[in-house]
Amino acid sequence: MRRFISAIAFAAMLVVVLGAAGCGQRFDRDAAASAPAPADLAADALSALEDAGSAHFVADVRSKSPGGALGGPALALHFEGDASRNALDAEGSISFGFGTLSGRILVGDHDLFIQFMDEWYGEHHGLVDAVAEARKEQDGKLWNELATPDGLRRNFGLLFAGEVSEGAPIDGVATWRFEGRINPEGIITLAERFGEPTPPDEAEMIRKAAPGSKFVLVVGQEDHLPRRLELSVHASSEDLGKTQASGYADIVSGEDFTSTLVLSDFGKRVEIDPPADFKPLDELFSQLFSGFE
Repeated sequence: MRRFISAIAFAAMLVVVLGAAGCGQRFDRDAAASAPAPADLAADALSALEDAGSAHFVADVRSKSPGGALGGPALALHFEGDASRNALDAEGSISFGFGTLSGRILVGDHDLFIQFMDEWYGEHHGLVDAVAEARKEQDGKLWNELATPDGLRRNFGLLFAGEVSEGAPIDGVATWRFEGRINPEGIITLAERFGEPTPPDEAEMIRKAAPGSKFVLVVGQEDHLPRRLELSVHASSEDLGKTQASGYADIVSGEDFTSTLVLSDFGKRVEIDPPADFKPLDELFSQLFSGFE
């Protein structure tokens, strides 16, 4: 269930960095009458991204968990860079409440490199390998149902419930704005369809968290390119009750979870310059997480 819920939260973020080539349009005040259906808006946006190429992105994730009377540690991730189907070059930081770690990440077709404390670490496992693994999981069913235009068109309504309205223009581009919230019964249905029945206590927690959730998708009216995505859940322990379910509870049982992705500068060519020397990536993980064993 954890993998399924994570896919919901981050599937959009995974596919948007495929990029697209944008252009400006005149803002048309009469266009609201022809607003697309939510599923069509999302599917057409993904299709436009797949067709085009690359984008500059700014991604932020923030989470805060009660973790007892004194409160749990806050988690904040920030990444900014350029991405395409074949390359990712981004700088970012991760804050755990007790400190901040900063670095740079380079990803190619078959390579992954992370710079931390002026030292490079890496392994030969990149975007092509990651996509192949995602498609292989559960015989590719989850990928085909959530990360393809046709699949997203079929299933968007099971993930989110909401409406499309005319959005504010972004850099002179007229937009559509979908705003809604998590559809708990649809999520439970999809989980069962993929062979992962939701335990009763976890299903109840999803239902209790849904009213405090919010999903926003902002898309260009003419070029169908996504400009902004937001996913947030605001639910206290009192809202969710005392049930300690696994998976989804880890994400929403806190006071605040917010993720945003902003896209711009579409159609830019993205290339990486791999470091000449690097240490195994396992050494970095051992250095960072040895104290948690």
